[in-house]
Amino acid sequence: MIILTLYIFLLVAFVQLFIWIVIFSKLTGVKNAPTIKSDPSATIIICTKNRLDNLKSNLPYVQSQRYNGLFLLLVDDFSDATIGQYIKKLQQKERYLLYHKVNTNFGGKKQALRQAIVKAQTDWLLLTDDDCRPNGNMWAKSMISEAIRSKSSIILGYSPYTINDSWLSRWVHYEAWITGVQYLSYAAMGIPYMGVGRNILYNKDIISAEDIDAHNDLISGDDDLTVNALADHRNTSICLDQNSFVWTEPPPSITAYINQKRRHYSVSHRYKIRDKIFITAYTLSHTCFYLLFLALLFTHYCSISLIVYSIRMVIIMMISHSLYKKMLSQNPIWSFPIMDILQALFYLFFSFTFILPKKNEW
Repeated sequence: MIILTLYIFLLVAFVQLFIWIVIFSKLTGVKNAPTIKSDPSATIIICTKNRLDNLKSNLPYVQSQRYNGLFLLLVDDFSDATIGQYIKKLQQKERYLLYHKVNTNFGGKKQALRQAIVKAQTDWLLLTDDDCRPNGNMWAKSMISEAIRSKSSIILGYSPYTINDSWLSRWVHYEAWITGVQYLSYAAMGIPYMGVGRNILYNKDIISAEDIDAHNDLISGDDDLTVNALADHRNTSICLDQNSFVWTEPPPSITAYINQKRRHYSVSHRYKIRDKIFITAYTLSHTCFYLLFLALLFTHYCSISLIVYSIRMVIIMMISHSLYKKMLSQNPIWSFPIMDILQALFYLFFSFTFILPKKNEW
């Protein structure tokens, strides 16, 4: 029985190293697209619901984009009157700022996004949220430059979380980083399976309001399920230009974070079977690696397990060090072994959270 445990441990270690070396490391070589000279007309879409403070804090960063022919469509998803009043004041100064009011109240933001796609008059649609701010004034230019270079209709961007004084924010920042490494590296290999609505570019030739309606029975999934259904190796590319990153604030509490992750994972059963296999291969091998490592520490194979652990950690940290720099991670690389262990516990924890009731919130 112990020897079988050792063999399985070696197998999952091999799977982990294969994924990191063959797949994740591909991101280290991704190049930035040359900046386009002309600016095809585009619309930034932001859906908001009773979050005036977010708009006041983050809109100036969105409005500062250096891009001619750029419209900003703010979709008021059945908010109270203060949102509309604020936006209409802005419209007196900014003619390119468009406002649309959603007059029915539904959970989630699919209704707002659906109406935004119909309302927008440009070919390119750049999506983000009201709690997000671009890394600089070249966000729109960077995303569309990649679309022009790759001749793609979907560009998957990256959206890191900011870090404050709490350990929760450091974990959320790391977890968003490793999630980004996964979906961006698979997309770079021609296997796109998800994106984040905080930073994604669509061309209207690929997306329609009906695509958002496809999963109306689920409150979430307006971003990842849409990408999972529409994206393939021919029409999708990624943008890892640091100018294209969009920062967002971490959840204020552990409860808010858990609810956020449960909403995200609640739609993963709708992914394609191929994508489920890829995701499961990583999560299962990662969790089993630590469970089996812990079990072998109390056997006469302790030395072998420590050697395998050390080899895996050194190789992964070398790749992660490059990806930390490329993706502007604010966590020190020395914290990676801690985060790596927490990630295994994270996977175990969320395998049980779905038995708990969920709240349908926007």
